[in-house]
Amino acid sequence: MAKSGAEAGGGPVAFISGGAGNLGRAVTRAFLEAGWRVSVALHHTDAKNALDELKSAHAGKISTCMLDLTTERGADSAIRQSVQWGGRLDAVVHLMGTWAGGAKVGDTTLGVWDAMMAVNLTSGFLLANAAIPRMLEGGGGAIVFVSSRAAREQRAGNGAYAVSKAGLIVLAETIAEEYRDRGIRANAVLPGTIDTPANRRAMPGADHDRWTPPEEIARVVLFLASPDSAPVNGAAVPVYGRS
Repeated sequence: MAKSGAEAGGGPVAFISGGAGNLGRAVTRAFLEAGWRVSVALHHTDAKNALDELKSAHAGKISTCMLDLTTERGADSAIRQSVQWGGRLDAVVHLMGTWAGGAKVGDTTLGVWDAMMAVNLTSGFLLANAAIPRMLEGGGGAIVFVSSRAAREQRAGNGAYAVSKAGLIVLAETIAEEYRDRGIRANAVLPGTIDTPANRRAMPGADHDRWTPPEEIARVVLFLASPDSAPVNGAAVPVYGRS
């Protein structure tokens, strides 16, 4: 059973979707090491044990759930459980995402289009929709969406993915406009190629030294979620490194 906020101790609370992936683990670790308590939503069964090391090192500071965040019921349950566990909600980080590409718009199937929108964009909207009322009750908070460089450039063959990630930028800008006087900020980060084992296997001939390590992106995400970035609202921050 997850510990309550009082049992887990003090510190701000962040909800992180997709917090067990290559980038997700780096972000989860960054928040934990900065003194946050973290509620992580896992989106596939293979991720169940991915956070064991962090759970051991930060006992009582991390909680997990496995829910379908592409549904209204799943997203609302995830946020509700996070608030019940942590006693508050200071930040939402939307990392969950998927990619499908290789086809031009005229060759893209509706199934691929729907999948990109559901996993990348609709889940982000549903989490924000569920989190904002809770944040307002607590006096405010920060939302960080992980978009993609493809939202701005290099879109050929990635149309559905690019549109879904561009939608996250517009969603962040809209939230920033609507809630800037009520203490809620929203920003997006746009990674280029992330230096992960999976990407190295997929592109063995690439210059891996030019890619951005997950830990560097994690520091930007943490900054945007923290009070240190209070003046930053509605931004789309490129984290391309030298890629």
